[in-house]
Amino acid sequence: MTSSRPPAAPPDGTPASATALGRFAAASGLTSLAILVQAVLAGAFVSQNGRAGWITAHSYVAIAVMVFALITAVLAWGGLRAQAPHLWQAATVLFVLTVIQTGIGHAITDSGADGLIVVHVPLALIIFGITVWLSAQAAQLRRGREGAHRV
Repeated sequence: MTSSRPPAAPPDGTPASATALGRFAAASGLTSLAILVQAVLAGAFVSQNGRAGWITAHSYVAIAVMVFALITAVLAWGGLRAQAPHLWQAATVLFVLTVIQTGIGHAITDSGADGLIVVHVPLALIIFGITVWLSAQAAQLRRGREGAHRV
């Protein structure tokens, strides 16, 4: 049996959807930042002789990217799926792509499958594009909510 009552507001009085949107925006921002760090780390080791440390750091940050992408997807699904279904769908795609990307990265470094670099690099750009889009969508929704409350 479902209740027809609106979702309860948090103790600070803001609507639950505004809180969910804020959490989603923060998570997608952290995901974008972690992916930017990935790009910087990748650029640092591409032409270095002593690149093992950079590759290790790149691998650890990949785990953080997956965790942030998962959190982003869960927050989008849990708090925004009715209001903005395109966000949870895109966030879910982002998470799946980060898992695939990490697997490809490990195949490159652990198994010497250097031929996969031609997939790894463009996929990284696609992933970064999705995170930028998610962050922009969150900002647009937040501006829309703020504008709707002004009288």
